[in-house]
Parts: sequence; C-alpha cells; structure tokens
Amino acid sequence: MIHDPIRLQELLEKPALGRIMNRLRRRLRHGRDLDSVMTFSDLSSEERSAIDRLLGRRPSSGTATSVRPREVERILREGDVCDSLEEALTHAFGPVLNERLSREAARQQWDDLHASVAQQLSDLPSYHDWLDGLFSTGRLKRWCRGDCVLAQRMMDVAATVLRGIPWPVISLADLATRLTNDSHALDRGLALPRLCLSAIKTQHPLKDHDPSRRQLWEWAGVVIDELSAPVLVLNLRADPATLLGQTINTLAEAGEPFHLSVRLLRLAGAGAFQAMSGQVVYACENPTVVATAARRLGSTSRPLICTSGQPASAAQLLLSQLRDVGCRVLYHGDFDNAGITIANLLIRRFGVEPWRMSSEDYAASMTKGPVLTNCVAASWDQHLSGLLVAAGRAVLEESVLDLLIEDLSK
Repeated sequence: MIHDPIRLQELLEKPALGRIMNRLRRRLRHGRDLDSVMTFSDLSSEERSAIDRLLGRRPSSGTATSVRPREVERILREGDVCDSLEEALTHAFGPVLNERLSREAARQQWDDLHASVAQQLSDLPSYHDWLDGLFSTGRLKRWCRGDCVLAQRMMDVAATVLRGIPWPVISLADLATRLTNDSHALDRGLALPRLCLSAIKTQHPLKDHDPSRRQLWEWAGVVIDELSAPVLVLNLRADPATLLGQTINTLAEAGEPFHLSVRLLRLAGAGAFQAMSGQVVYACENPTVVATAARRLGSTSRPLICTSGQPASAAQLLLSQLRDVGCRVLYHGDFDNAGITIANLLIRRFGVEPWRMSSEDYAASMTKGPVLTNCVAASWDQHLSGLLVAAGRAVLEESVLDLLIEDLSK
C-alpha cells in the first residue's frame, strides 16, 4: 500500500535516479527477485550523489557503486512511504509486466487449449496425430498469430468440418456461411481453411501425392465451384420435365457422352432419376471406356458414369443421387493402388458394387502391365491385395476394354 505518494515522488522520481529505477523495473519485468546486489559503473557525479542521498549514506567517490534493492525498500517502509518496493515502482512509473509469468501463463493457456481440443476430438481418433502436431510444431499458434481465443474458435469450426465429412456435396461458400456466417471465411489463403485442409490431407487416400486444394475439399464433399470438374456420363436418363432430363435424354438417344456439372445436378435433385430406381448403372475410372462404349455401342450401351480418376464433386453428387433413388451402381477401375483406393471410397460412401474387380478377374486379365509395389487393401476381396503383391503387376482398364464393352452391350 502507498502511504505517502508525495514523499514517494520526491524520493524516486528524479532524473539522476533513472538508471537505478530502470534496472529495478527490468528485474520485475524479467521475473527476477530484488534481493541480489546491483552494480553500476560509469556513474556521473550527479547520479552518484542522488544514490547516496536516497540511501542516506555519506558522499562516495569513484565511478562505480553498488545498490541493494531491499535497502531501498527498507528506507521506503521505515519512512512510512509504502509497504514494498514493487508497489513503489508501479505507483511511480506504471505497471510492469512480468514477462516470465506472462510466458508461463500463455504456455499454460495453450496447453489447456490442446487438452480441451483433444477431448473435443476424442471421437475422431484418426486426427489425433494431426492435432498433436499442430501444437508441438507451433503451427496453430503461428496461424492464429498467438491469439489463443482465435485458435479456439478456429478449432471449433475445424472440428465441425471434420465431423461432417463426407459432406452431402455442399458448396464452399455455403459451408462457410453455415459455420461462421461469413461466406468468405473458407476462401483461399486464410488461416481457417489452411487449418481444415491440413487435417483433411492426413485422411485423403492420395495424401502421398500432394493432392490439390480442390481435391482435398472435394474428397470431403465440399464443392469449390459448381461448374468445374463435371462428371462424364453416357446414356443416363432423367425426368424429361427437368432441364437435366431434357438434356441427357436427347444425348442418350443419340448415344453421345455428356459432362454433367454440379449446378445442373443440384438444380434437378435426386428425384430427377426416380424412374431409374432398381436399374443397374455402370461406372468406370477412365474416360477411354466411355469413349469406346459410345463409338462401338452408341445408344445401345448400358448407362455408364466415369469418375475420371478420384471422383470430384459432380461424380460424388451423381452417385449419391442414384443411390438415394435405389439404383444399383457397378464400378470398375484400375487394378493398382489408386484404382483400389477409389473403389474403396465409392463402396464405403455410395454403396457401389465391384464390377469385374475380384481376385479371379485380376488373375484372368493379368498381363505385362506396370510394375506394382505394395498394395492398398481391397475392402471387397481379402485375397486381391495379396495376389497383386505376389504378381507385382497392375492391370489398367484399357487392357480389359473388350470385356467391359461386352458387359455394357448386354
């Protein structure tokens, strides 16, 4: 407590005592105690005289002198000026931030946040390593510029994004609005989408191939835009009362392939395919299959969809719409790591069935294809992966085109 502020000002607030006061404040700022002796060199005669008068000692000489901070405190207390030197310095020169305590408090705050988010994501164990890395490397702190409150808000949003995967083909702007009330919150270059994508990448089936921003969002069911990356179809039909039906029915009659955008599919809705309920629709990985079917079979080909590799948003939306109306989708892809990864995804998310993708099919069609090392496990055939590894060869769709076209012609 300060008992005599006027006397305190007279004692400490002198220009000649500036060096000693600054040294004392630095000690407080760095979290050091005030017990050890402070030594000053190169003192002017005015500074030395001011120190001698403060401490009540006889005039000294020379350029160096020592000061015991607790001696200063004793003088202040015995003069009934104040109760502590810390109080005196704060009153005379303003609050001093204890940087050591501040750092410890900040570190504890981030540790508490880590524990809190870990609990929040306890139902998503596949993201635990990602979360630990965010904190151990300081990435989250850098992205939030040290703002722990902002980090908490961002992690709340990211947790919702991760828990919703796969999203039912929602646009990036719509997702941002739903989660933050800001349609631009997930735009390229911002910290929040960087955080979300860093997590999504750890689960992406092609994470070792450095998938693009678009591929990461599309794998999660989020559409960057409604017009890019359409899905290629052949002889698919829809309700003629819809713009979608008018378009693809005309092309189906001519046996011509067509690219369907997310915009067109969303405009029509799953109900546009209701007439196809119970029908079989084929799906392939490579556009060559569609081109060959169109050239050889034309309008007589069975309905065919092409994912063009890893299925983008339009392909995912179409498959979900066909699933919802009760279509049976049969899928064929390459017998390699990427092809099996895609098949696993389509089976898990959309309930598609393998089409000529069994271990027997592989053995029957195995030729001198690209070298294959290791292999992703096929969820639909426990023997296939072992056979692929033993043979050490991939089988691409192009090498079994005749078989696929034969199926499409029945």
